Amino acid sequence: MNQTQWLSITLSVGLLGGCGASRKLSEGTAKQKIREMGLIDFKDKQIQVQRIIHAGEDQAVAEASLQMVFRLSKAKGQDWQVTAVRLGDREWIDAKAFLSALNEVRARETRQSLEHLQEGIRKYQAKRGALPAVSDIVGLTDLLFPEYMPEVIRYDAWSRELTVKSTADTCQIISAGPDGIAGNADDIHLDVRHI
Repeated sequence: MNQTQWLSITLSVGLLGGCGASRKLSEGTAKQKIREMGLIDFKDKQIQVQRIIHAGEDQAVAEASLQMVFRLSKAKGQDWQVTAVRLGDREWIDAKAFLSALNEVRARETRQSLEHLQEGIRKYQAKRGALPAVSDIVGLTDLLFPEYMPEVIRYDAWSRELTVKSTADTCQIISAGPDGIAGNADDIHLDVRHI
């Protein structure tokens, strides 16, 4: 059984200079640049650009939907399950393998976010002589942004709020990881110790 679904994405596209300062990103160019990424073999009709938002002369955000196909099956006496995914005209990808690869990317992005927070905490500590005394991620980012870090980071790559555990000697930032359950082996955490 097949089911077609559209995946909505937002892409930030930097326009190349040299063709005139007033050149705006067109829907056709946005579709072409999405196809040129080479990750997925999309045909023109499988990409729908909803809108393009220009930010100055050299930046734009293209909100687009990409066609996906899902293969579902069910064992006798059980519910339907998604067993494979196809993006564009590519081969079927096992749903578990697809989710595993996606979780690896999200884990890497989460680690990078934690490293940015760690850098902000270290800058705070260097200036103030102590670790931030906070009880949650909102309190931490309120102290760090904008003086010690350029952006507010409060969520992991699964869109779940990060947890902070702070003492006089340690500040620990924790993501519950792919399964969303805190306190088990797939948690991602970073500790900053008082120096």
